[in-house]
Amino acid sequence: MSDRVHDVTVIGAGPVGLAAAYYAGHREASVCILESLEQLGGQVAAVYPEKHVFDVAGFPKIQAQRLVDLCAEQGLQFGADVLLGEEVQTLERLGQNGDEVISLSTRSGKRIQTRAIIVTAGHGAFEPRKLGVEGVDAWEGKGLHYFVRQKDAFRDKSCVIVGGGDSALDWTLGLQDTAKLPITLVHRRDRFRALESSVSAARKLEEEGKVRIVAPAEVREMRGNGSLETVLVENTQTCETEEIRCDALITLLGFHSHLGSIADWGLELHGRRQILVEPKTMESSTPGVYAAGDVAGYEGKITLITIGFGEAAIAANNAIARIRGEKVQPKYSTD
Repeated sequence: MSDRVHDVTVIGAGPVGLAAAYYAGHREASVCILESLEQLGGQVAAVYPEKHVFDVAGFPKIQAQRLVDLCAEQGLQFGADVLLGEEVQTLERLGQNGDEVISLSTRSGKRIQTRAIIVTAGHGAFEPRKLGVEGVDAWEGKGLHYFVRQKDAFRDKSCVIVGGGDSALDWTLGLQDTAKLPITLVHRRDRFRALESSVSAARKLEEEGKVRIVAPAEVREMRGNGSLETVLVENTQTCETEEIRCDALITLLGFHSHLGSIADWGLELHGRRQILVEPKTMESSTPGVYAAGDVAGYEGKITLITIGFGEAAIAANNAIARIRGEKVQPKYSTD
């Protein structure tokens, strides 16, 4: 691999990374994809493969894993090299036959040489935010969950979901056909951060007795003998407590994320977790290094998959124009 120079190396194999690989491959560029996880799909496949995604053009809704499968079919059709389980580490610029080449190293010691890079690593490395409950780590694998990877794992179980964002509301709705009803939703505030239509749907299910919303409230204690059996929930306004039956506590409180080694490349950042790019080209402060998707930052940025697809096309076409010294052009993909 180290002897070959790829035109474009895409860091991240989520839907946006696969889209970048497609646009570059469509332009007859050689592509290498690096993914730190052991599977295609990035965080979409790793965190919520059975969740439905609603904001992809052409699909009223599509299951996340199905979206990944279609993106992979599209993005890999031009023969991109794919390296899974490879976390990128260092970036070095080299001169080779009068041409500037970027050399990347991975944690395992592999070296990849490339003419351009498109970073599509989402929010970078991530880990779930945990409940502020003493001894919470002891319940992992015994009823405490940070993701819903397979809905069937919650079949006929009494589920308590903690959170007030889109993921918490989406799974409160999405587990209706799987979990034992009612599903209890616990949020520390009266107001939710989720999409208004999701909150309205949850309120309607509450009226039907299929969902129980406990807010403002927080989980104070987890109880059980060998596995989780109940949780103690406190109303933060009245300080009253209630013990709720719970086979599965699903905490969807967001993630701590960081750019990892990419933050050491000398790229100008937008905040702490995004690479600052020029939105007209998606190029970073370092020539030849582009970014697309959630990891790309600029004023007015909207972090949606559908936006990331467009950014991937901009990044790929600008990267190829730079490599070939030509005017940026889309090269339409219609017959």
